[in-house]
Amino acid sequence: MATFHLPHFERDEHPRLGAALHLFWGACAGIVLLFIFLAALGAIDPAEAVAVTVVVLALAVLWLTHAWRGLWRDERRTRPRS
Repeated sequence: MATFHLPHFERDEHPRLGAALHLFWGACAGIVLLFIFLAALGAIDPAEAVAVTVVVLALAVLWLTHAWRGLWRDERRTRPRS
């Protein structure tokens, strides 16, 4: 099975890249949470707005994957080596 590896950038080396990434993940979180809020209020019907629902679900998957990867990366850094 082929593995896709993304290059790892240190945020200290590229401060603008770090700021852009924070902005991107914050925007993903904001869009997902806004959609959930509006759907809960009944302002958006996910069954009628299928395209928007699919895009928001894709952003949610990206956001949750990013958060999980961050937790996993932090766990590997703090675990003592044996």
